[in-house]
Amino acid sequence: MYEKSVGERLIGHDAVLKHIRSAISAGRVSHAYLVEGAEGAGKRTLAGQFAMALLCKAPENGEPCGRCDSCRVFLSGNHPDMHYIQPGEKGTLPVQRIREELVQDIEILPYYAGRKVYIVEQAHLMNAQAQNALLKTIEEPPAYGVILLLAENVQNFLPTVRSRCVLLRLLPLPEETVRRVLVERYGIGDAVARSCAALSSGAVGQALRMARSEEFIRLRERWMEWLSGLARLDTWEVLARSAALEEDKDSIQEVLRMMQVWFRDLIVLRETGSLAGCVCQDLGDQLESSANLYEMPALYQKIDILEDAKKKLLHNVNFGLWSDWLLIGLSRRKTLDK
Repeated sequence: MYEKSVGERLIGHDAVLKHIRSAISAGRVSHAYLVEGAEGAGKRTLAGQFAMALLCKAPENGEPCGRCDSCRVFLSGNHPDMHYIQPGEKGTLPVQRIREELVQDIEILPYYAGRKVYIVEQAHLMNAQAQNALLKTIEEPPAYGVILLLAENVQNFLPTVRSRCVLLRLLPLPEETVRRVLVERYGIGDAVARSCAALSSGAVGQALRMARSEEFIRLRERWMEWLSGLARLDTWEVLARSAALEEDKDSIQEVLRMMQVWFRDLIVLRETGSLAGCVCQDLGDQLESSANLYEMPALYQKIDILEDAKKKLLHNVNFGLWSDWLLIGLSRRKTLDK
């Protein structure tokens, strides 16, 4: 059964939407697509729109009509020719599952519509064996079959698989677009929407999850409060924060992005003299009281330190030593010599 995104509309990504509408209208639909985008970028929503249009009996300009019996069944979430494959409990897509739910199933003729559509979520989790099992189907698919592989990174796929798929890439949306969607479509307060948009890497779904998460709101409050007083702390008080970083280890990427937003706002405030371009406008008093405590080159250097910190995390560093290095670097009010 196709779940959450049934009937949802993709926000932004006009070029991708134009491509699939043109393909449907012209009857030039490929048998395999790789849909690449960050978490929350809209891959599932795009796949749902695409699948509904493919199964529609009377598409209009590449869009599903929404009225035919196939569209109505699709919107119920129980279309017999719509197959949705998700990773198992261990976060894997084993070869046996790909064989049974896709490779073997696609040989059975469509039950209801003229096509069968397979959406494989987190397809980048397929190992080489699973991808090779899928390869023959992609090379010699039945005329009615369409496979949509959703992935965060297409580099995880074998070149033989990538070369036989049409790539649909969902690029990050502008922060202002994400903020506006949160406010206008979902009724999120502007201060929260602005912050979540800045931390979302241009993905509406990711921003919405943060905005609706009480845990995230508390996380932001804790770290913004600490950052606003950072320039006034001595070395030992700064290092004491390592324990808090350890406690928030599961959310460390969000914490690092919050730090980047904070120091970016200090730079904007110093350069423009205005809060208008700042993300954390709800923390205007704290920003203004902190901005002049740092040398300007030191603020720019903190952005570099945070980028470096994210890279170091990818290499299995000692988290305690990493956090001490990061906190000391962020606390320096003058330029840290490299």
